[in-house]
Amino acid sequence: MRRRLLATLTAALAATATGLALAQPAQAAPIDLVFANTTGTTFIAKQKVTADIPTSVVKTSIDLDAKTLTGTAEIPDLTVRLKLANLIPTTSIVRIVPQGGLTGTVDLGANKLETTTTFKLQVLRVFQDALPSLNLVSPGCTTKTATSATLTNTTPIDVFGTTTVTGTYKIPGFTKCGLLTPLLTTLLAGDGNTLTLNLKG
Repeated sequence: MRRRLLATLTAALAATATGLALAQPAQAAPIDLVFANTTGTTFIAKQKVTADIPTSVVKTSIDLDAKTLTGTAEIPDLTVRLKLANLIPTTSIVRIVPQGGLTGTVDLGANKLETTTTFKLQVLRVFQDALPSLNLVSPGCTTKTATSATLTNTTPIDVFGTTTVTGTYKIPGFTKCGLLTPLLTTLLAGDGNTLTLNLKG
């Protein structure tokens, strides 16, 4: 009798556990999307110049249940054309150095995408157009602190086409740039700069 009772209870518990497991909603696996043909621009407010962003790779992982997004952005060096003291035409090679990965939210139902990226700007070279072999900045020329840009979509989310995201960011002051350190800070540092990315697979 005792064995039969134990067997009945064991079977009942197993059935209950199975029912509870089946009742739990299945969680969707994160969706990995790679936008390997991303392009864009950045507008530098103080100089009123726009620099093109070369073809870049943005890798994302989207959790549809949590409506969150994580990822990375691999952006090649930018070519920025400036005039020192509004007189001398120069070319600057600038690198966006990520300070951590992308984070954000995505709501497909509301057609809303928001992602934040944190980075420093490293100036690799500044040269006069007439003397391209002469680098006017010291090695290690970079912004003193990191800055962040929060980008939101300005076009409908289209994972098979192009989704454009844009936002503003601040350029901090510069350090370790040699004699050009104060001049670069004067020319570039400030608010109102714009970063635009055209996400495309």
